[in-house]
Amino acid sequence: MLVAVSGGVDSVALLEALVRTGRRPVVLHFDHGWRAESTREAELVQEMATARGLRFALGRARDTRPNEATARAQRYAFFRRAARKFRVADLVLAHHADDQVETFLLQLLRGAGAGARGMMPEAAREGLILHRPWLGLWKKEIVIYARRRRLAWREDPSNADSRHQRNLIRNRVLPYLKRVGGAATPAKLWRAAEIARAESEWLDALCGPAAAQPELAVRELRGTPPAGQRRTILRWLQARGVSDIAFADVENVRRLLDPAGPAKVNLSRGKFARRRSGRIFIA
Repeated sequence: MLVAVSGGVDSVALLEALVRTGRRPVVLHFDHGWRAESTREAELVQEMATARGLRFALGRARDTRPNEATARAQRYAFFRRAARKFRVADLVLAHHADDQVETFLLQLLRGAGAGARGMMPEAAREGLILHRPWLGLWKKEIVIYARRRRLAWREDPSNADSRHQRNLIRNRVLPYLKRVGGAATPAKLWRAAEIARAESEWLDALCGPAAAQPELAVRELRGTPPAGQRRTILRWLQARGVSDIAFADVENVRRLLDPAGPAKVNLSRGKFARRRSGRIFIA
């Protein structure tokens, strides 16, 4: 397997846990180049891998301007290259329960709809199989483990910079929510994300056969509850290569189920959905 190690306490502890359970992962580190000390952090991670007799691969950013979306894209491009090089698709990540709560809140604030379910414990992404075994562990538990194992890690000072959305959630929004809802608020949000994830998987399984068809059957879909209609249409549009799907796009396609409604609705990038002879298709 591959394991992503940033040098922070979460990934360093994950590496230690994997090795102690008999795994021999390939250690991956990506240097975003945002800070002067990032070169030393890369060296430290390489030293960790060498001390454990593990293979190591280093990636460096071409665009070093601080941007979360660009950084994520570059990081995963490196992971894919490493997967091809080492002929391993399984990538283990150190995301934990605190990360899950932050992700869930961000998804809700972005209006993610069906995507507001946090991170998946296992997910396929562009040729990689992502594993997140620690989504049920809180960071304070990981820190306790790391201290007991006498592990050395690096604290990223950029985590205190609330100009980044995730840091803003972590440093300002969550503390405020805890004042409003009590100290157990993060645990409540985590449970909400877990429930949403499980129900989303169930709904996908129910709607999967209809969404996999080249065309949607109007009569069958019309008899489905609204939640089933929306999920079927969403997954169907995704499978047809429609990008940038908004809630309005799904609702517009739902309008095609109404005999008195339009027979054609516009979608993104010059595509449209049309109803003809009891079927809905993309053109």
